[in-house]
Amino acid sequence: MKSQNLETIELQGNPASRMDDDDLVRQHGRLSHLFQTLSANSKIGKKKSTIIGRSKKNAFEDSSTTRLYFERYRVLELGRMLTICASIVLTVLEYEVSFGYQLTDRYEEEIKTLLYLILFLTIISILMTFMAYLAELEFQKRSLRVPKDSNIFQTNLIPLLLIETAILLPCPTPFTRGYKVSFTQRYDDQPRFYFINEILTFIMLFRSLLILNIAFKFQSFYSNRVNRLCGIYQVEFGPHFIFKVAIRENPYSTLCGLFSLGIFMFSYQLEISERSLLRTSIEIGNYYTKNSLWVCMITIFTVGYGDIYPTTELGRLSMTLGLFYGVALTSLFTAILYADLQPFVSELKSITLLDKTNLKFQIRQAAENALLNCYKLHMYLKNHQVNIINDPASTIRINQIQSSLQESTSLIRNYRSIDTEDIISMADRYFKDMNNKIKDFREMLQKMKYQQISINQRDTSKLMSIQKQCHTITAASCEVKSKDDNYFEQLIDSESDHSELMQFNEDE
Repeated sequence: MKSQNLETIELQGNPASRMDDDDLVRQHGRLSHLFQTLSANSKIGKKKSTIIGRSKKNAFEDSSTTRLYFERYRVLELGRMLTICASIVLTVLEYEVSFGYQLTDRYEEEIKTLLYLILFLTIISILMTFMAYLAELEFQKRSLRVPKDSNIFQTNLIPLLLIETAILLPCPTPFTRGYKVSFTQRYDDQPRFYFINEILTFIMLFRSLLILNIAFKFQSFYSNRVNRLCGIYQVEFGPHFIFKVAIRENPYSTLCGLFSLGIFMFSYQLEISERSLLRTSIEIGNYYTKNSLWVCMITIFTVGYGDIYPTTELGRLSMTLGLFYGVALTSLFTAILYADLQPFVSELKSITLLDKTNLKFQIRQAAENALLNCYKLHMYLKNHQVNIINDPASTIRINQIQSSLQESTSLIRNYRSIDTEDIISMADRYFKDMNNKIKDFREMLQKMKYQQISINQRDTSKLMSIQKQCHTITAASCEVKSKDDNYFEQLIDSESDHSELMQFNEDE
């Protein structure tokens, strides 16, 4: 039982060895001071003992905490995507209204209101972009991908942040409304001009690529669990990885989205570029949106009929970018289609069995022809009693028999050369067999080394056991044959002295 008086210690034994109360108090004070010092040192040690800047207590991430930070990051990305989409929609609406009524004063206040809204949404988008990247940085810290004391300038997020900010900055504003940039029309040297807001609208359409990048982050494979798997294999969990997985998991839907986005963006940019040539009341109604759509389609799909083409420098720039975009997507589509048309292992085995069945049928046909010609030759010689060497009909029949035998020999060789394994699989298995043989010989050499040591030491019992083991290993190494050795040995057909049909195993 515990004593009620914790300040005293009852010592059993010799009375002379017992301490008085003052000694007990001093001893208790020393022990208390010692325990306090040890606990303080242990706290300091815990702070200093880190694994790449982290303590042992925080050596592994907390999945619930990282999931919370990940969902906060996705909410910011969703809000950013909505604001960017809204800004693009309002920009298109403002451009159509301002271009349609550029010769009149109608809808002036509405156009200014739209421009203020576009500017406000642009500022909100930039602020949400900074917040989203800070949330992503905090998520990476919680998931132990970067050190806890690092800032955004010490990570690989800063280049992406600068690129996205540069894409978000240009937008039509009410302060640049009315300013013009003059140029000369190609082929007829007429003076033309762009409004500054039209050029800013042209550049602003590149925000569609940001929408595509954010849309990838709301797929099923973009999650905190996938991020942990990437951390195990030291894979960067970013836009490049997301695009690869999207192409692998949903290839055709991803390509359709990329083609649709490219057609919208480049066709509308071409429309903005070519509409600058229509500044009078007569010319405004002569431009059709379908012309820009047609030129963009035949450019992105690398056809290029040439019936309609851009005539402004800005339009040519747009179609040059569209051409590179289309070449990349067309190459990607070709690679995906080729990969889908490649047979799987089970399909390859089925195709191989079909090939073998067809070859068996052809071998039977060649054997039947040879036997039929032999029978006809036999009956011909029996009925006519002619010399087989000088008779032309007999010579023709013999040539037919020989051609049938050669055909059957070639077919049998083709039949034996068909295998369901590809070259890489056969090579892997062949080198695996070689490694096993090398391992056996290495063990044999080791045993021989021990045998030589035993001979030098004259240990007869140990020497006999080692000789038996060496003999077993050598015999096993010599008798083992690879599957490929047997496979290639069957391809060598020995020539026979008799003019007989080659034997064909039905069970092969």
